[in-house]
Amino acid sequence: MKNFKGKVAIVTGGGGTGIGNALVNALAREGAIVAFCDIANLETTEQQLSDLGAAHLAATVDMADRGAIDVFVEQVLERFGHIDLLINNAGIALGDRTFGELTTADFERITDINYWGVIHTTQTCYPHLLERPEAAVVNLSSSQGILAAPYLVPYCTTKFAVRGFTDALRAEHRVRGIKNITFHTVHPGAVATDITLHADYHDTSTQKFHEMLQKGTSAADAAEIILKGVRKRRGRIFISDGQAQDVLARLLPTGYTHVLRAVMKQRGITPR
Repeated sequence: MKNFKGKVAIVTGGGGTGIGNALVNALAREGAIVAFCDIANLETTEQQLSDLGAAHLAATVDMADRGAIDVFVEQVLERFGHIDLLINNAGIALGDRTFGELTTADFERITDINYWGVIHTTQTCYPHLLERPEAAVVNLSSSQGILAAPYLVPYCTTKFAVRGFTDALRAEHRVRGIKNITFHTVHPGAVATDITLHADYHDTSTQKFHEMLQKGTSAADAAEIILKGVRKRRGRIFISDGQAQDVLARLLPTGYTHVLRAVMKQRGITPR
């Protein structure tokens, strides 16, 4: 996608602060028409868009609710007529838990949002994206969709799944020669957001991990990196230390766990 001026973009998880909010604002500044959804803090983003004088649509949508997703996409089509860009940004983290502490409900909750929310939104928008002269689907995975981390088994599971889903779509469309739609997998490393504080479970390492994230790439810079990657048709988009983690996973596909343990010890995080 060469530019975003006049394009109709959907961004999930665009309320409040974070990468989604930054993406909504960045797209609006580039002249896009933005439809965004979230479960809370829509007013903050709406006010920012109003200040920019940007055409937009906001909706309260739980990404685990397929019916709500369908209604939202239909509202976008009724208001703006088409969809050019889909950014599946919405996602949650459960927080630090050993596998033995997790319940089936924990896995179902994060999977419904991080995985099925991405799948269903993409399926719903897909036929409309195919009709456009140029279109793009951007799915936010994570550096933990490349390098699996301890105490984050459900999160890593969903982010690996999002990576596989997006990479497979890209491969299928290239093999089939469908060139008007591009697929992008985003792998953020440390980005200064509050995802850790919003997690379901907190323990002694929560604050340390949050403080570490605050030293990473800002949400605004992350949004610019993502949009630049879409313009340049990059299939995989890395943010912050995401690419370093990719290299580590490639060089030491099983041995990297020793590196993780050493880093955790250096940061005062005691394995439990």
